[in-house]
Amino acid sequence: MKKLINLLRGYVELEASGAFPERLLNLCAQNRLQFWKLCWLDETSFTFRIALQDRKRLDELAQRAMCELREKGRRGAAVTAERMIERRWGFLAGLAFCFLAVSFLSRFLLVVEVTGNETVPTAVILSQLQRVGVRPGAYGPAIPEKEAANEALLGLPELSYLAINIYGTRAEVVVHEVEKKPELLEEKTPTDVVARADGIIEHIHTSTGRAMFQDGDIVAKGEVLISGDLNLKGPEYGTVDLGHLIVHAAGSVTARTWRTLEEAVPLAVQGKVYTGEERRVYGVKILWFDLDFLQNSSISQGRYDKISKTEQLTLFDRPVPLWLTTTTLREYTLEERTMDREEAVPRLERALTTRLEELMEANRGEVLQTDFVTREEDGRLTVTLLAECREEIGRTVERSGETGRIYSAPQDDINDSG
Repeated sequence: MKKLINLLRGYVELEASGAFPERLLNLCAQNRLQFWKLCWLDETSFTFRIALQDRKRLDELAQRAMCELREKGRRGAAVTAERMIERRWGFLAGLAFCFLAVSFLSRFLLVVEVTGNETVPTAVILSQLQRVGVRPGAYGPAIPEKEAANEALLGLPELSYLAINIYGTRAEVVVHEVEKKPELLEEKTPTDVVARADGIIEHIHTSTGRAMFQDGDIVAKGEVLISGDLNLKGPEYGTVDLGHLIVHAAGSVTARTWRTLEEAVPLAVQGKVYTGEERRVYGVKILWFDLDFLQNSSISQGRYDKISKTEQLTLFDRPVPLWLTTTTLREYTLEERTMDREEAVPRLERALTTRLEELMEANRGEVLQTDFVTREEDGRLTVTLLAECREEIGRTVERSGETGRIYSAPQDDINDSG
């Protein structure tokens, strides 16, 4: 154990010589100066070891004993540290600077993580957080977490809860989205259900109001399918006119419809012809600093496609605030050419099919049969889609009157706001 302690604090191995060297040993014992590993070389000299911290005091005792000391070597951790300081002060200074830099920079945010969102984009939340000072590079201890969360929540009506938790260089943002409430049926507004398209009724179901047609009837766009004007009939053979009651008409009307959609494009168009010349521009973003390289590498003619790709560096599967952006510039010239009909027709057909599918999705319908007609006229290529569908054609529009009120005369006025 003593050997380990001596190695940690350091020691010096010395050779003492003189007429009466034993006097030096007596003085060391009188002044409680510990020494060990004593080895006599002859009658006038010996070697021994002493602690590094007692070296100067030993010189004073050697002068009193009229002995000469010669240092043979130094050992121990303290000696090694002293040599490193003398020989590698630059390395140690850099190490100390790195330690201080890490201690200081660890108080800045490097990553902002958002959890709990499903429909609200993360980019929207991060943008709002940046406005309140929560962003990579911000000084973490200076951010008031509760105040910043409340301020950010005011700018995000889609969220019902937002909390900011800062853990060193990482800010965790926990959000809860607002639950959408079901739309309540407005029964106080007088309405009719009218047809949004021509068709043949397959099924009509009335929840409130009076059905004006039956299954199998042909209806035109804008006709009243379910009226909000109810005729109050009295007893059979009665002569009393009970009048008409205005209600909020509701129901569903399924019908077969025929839809016609068109798309057209010019036959002569200007297309891009790439020259093959490409250049790349690089940029680096560190925290809030943007560094762009090779800014003067733009193509002289000014006609080029710009394709940017941004990658964020990760460390141990965690993103760090370092982004590398590579922008590729592809030069092109404009050249007028005739559109390839075999290429254009399928593209227009796909566009028409997508429009029809979106229309059926909005009207809770389905497509039964489709057909395409193509024609060329006045330098344009036109594709027409003819489709047979089954869909919900009823839509609710306001009418005159007041719900719950009985009128003595029929109220046939319809205020079609659609």
